[in-house]
Amino acid sequence: MVNIALYVPRETALPSKVREATTGEACTHRIEEADGGPHDVLTFTGLPDSLDLLLRVIGELVRIPGVWATVGGQRMSSLVALWNRLDCYRQSLSHPDRRAYCRGQAARLQVLLGCTVPSCMSPCQFVCPQCMTKENPPTLSLVHPETQMLLVFGEVEWCPNLVRPTQS
Repeated sequence: MVNIALYVPRETALPSKVREATTGEACTHRIEEADGGPHDVLTFTGLPDSLDLLLRVIGELVRIPGVWATVGGQRMSSLVALWNRLDCYRQSLSHPDRRAYCRGQAARLQVLLGCTVPSCMSPCQFVCPQCMTKENPPTLSLVHPETQMLLVFGEVEWCPNLVRPTQS
């Protein structure tokens, strides 16, 4: 289960919409010393059940300076990046084959950007296989070290749609 934590500096009052929305079981609230000062930490664990609430809360917090997030303990580059990835995951939930949905999103982005890697089979729109192309063709394995690195850089290694094959 993925832990997503939002860190709001204590000097900023939590917006009333956020306070009201995070009083249920989908979110825990604590105060923690982080980044050189006290922060309200809102933690969500119940994906996909808490996904809509989490997206609403991020939408409220994105305009507040100094707010940041972690997914599985890894700091995200921005709340906007997190919101985009979570929204993509939410959209995938209505499709019977989520991995095919994700590959389709990546293919659409490839066409839009004019990507010239002919064997592009990216499992996710947030992972660019062109970054992997050195002298070797891009790998398709989600357990390959270079692919794992791209999933981390793309800030999607937590996504439930990226099912890794089991190793024997």
